[in-house]
Amino acid sequence: MTKKGALASSPRRVVKKPPQSAAKLPGAQSAADTTPEPREGETAAEPLVKAVAESSEDASEPEPVVEAAAESVEDAVVPEPGDQAVVESFADIVFESLEDIGPEAFIDPAEQARLAEARRRFEQLPADGSIRVAFQPIVDLATTKVIGYEALARFPGDASISTRRWFDEAAEVGLLREIEMLAIREALAQLEKLPADAFISVNVSPLTAASDELRAVLEKVDGSRVVLEITENAAAEGYDEVSEAVGALRSTGVRIALDDTGSGTVSFSSLFDVHADIIKIDIDVTRGIDSDPMKEAMGSALKSLADRLGAMSLAEGIETEQELKLLRQIGVQAGQGYLFGRPESVSG
Repeated sequence: MTKKGALASSPRRVVKKPPQSAAKLPGAQSAADTTPEPREGETAAEPLVKAVAESSEDASEPEPVVEAAAESVEDAVVPEPGDQAVVESFADIVFESLEDIGPEAFIDPAEQARLAEARRRFEQLPADGSIRVAFQPIVDLATTKVIGYEALARFPGDASISTRRWFDEAAEVGLLREIEMLAIREALAQLEKLPADAFISVNVSPLTAASDELRAVLEKVDGSRVVLEITENAAAEGYDEVSEAVGALRSTGVRIALDDTGSGTVSFSSLFDVHADIIKIDIDVTRGIDSDPMKEAMGSALKSLADRLGAMSLAEGIETEQELKLLRQIGVQAGQGYLFGRPESVSG
């Protein structure tokens, strides 16, 4: 911020007046007045030449113009104590005013109301039984044998509010980790009700994946039967955070799946940072892959990349026999979708 009096302490502009002609200087005399009359035998020019030569010899060294100007500026910029003007720039005034305004003043009233309603809904969720979990089968594409289940959270209340919106708004109001842990605990509580040779895949954000709370929960179950699907729309930033936690998570025996691969939200650097055990091919690639050469090329490339990384390839959203046939042809190992079963609650 500009300090007060900054303008007063800045160098003043020194305007030099044009030098007066010699004829106008006080006491100045014209060359005609000072030139002696020619002596006998001299030409009219000789006395003038002698006068000029004598004047040059007698003249003292003039003061350098630059030094004189510098002394003038130096004298001009020394301010008298207490004689500084109080001047602030327009930007300084604006920023000082903004400091007095809270961030909530910049949020649209309708947006404030939406977030307040979201927080109210989260606060009404009871500690137990508030979130149900449905399980969608994951199959081996070669045999269609069920090898695992993805746990999908189901929230109470207004059915028009999607599961994605619940989690998005949880992140907005700062409750994402708490809500995700509720869903994960509920899913893992059903583990013993599922076939012993099947795994459970649960979705977690990088924030939750890196938490001590999640690790403590995983240490209480058979980690070899758990897959953590790392999800994050902000791809690179989120995966940088969770990459440091992957080693600690694997110490519990769990596997890591990278979700939404091929959707455009996941950077390829994330594939290497996370060292995923499962690469999930996004539904946007799977849907209609049998009739779209570009999608087929993308699916084939992701499958090859998974092979190079030593990971399983798993296609999401398979709905038709034609999609299944094409995915088998390019060698994708596993898949899920309505063709094999919809998400359902575990009975018994």
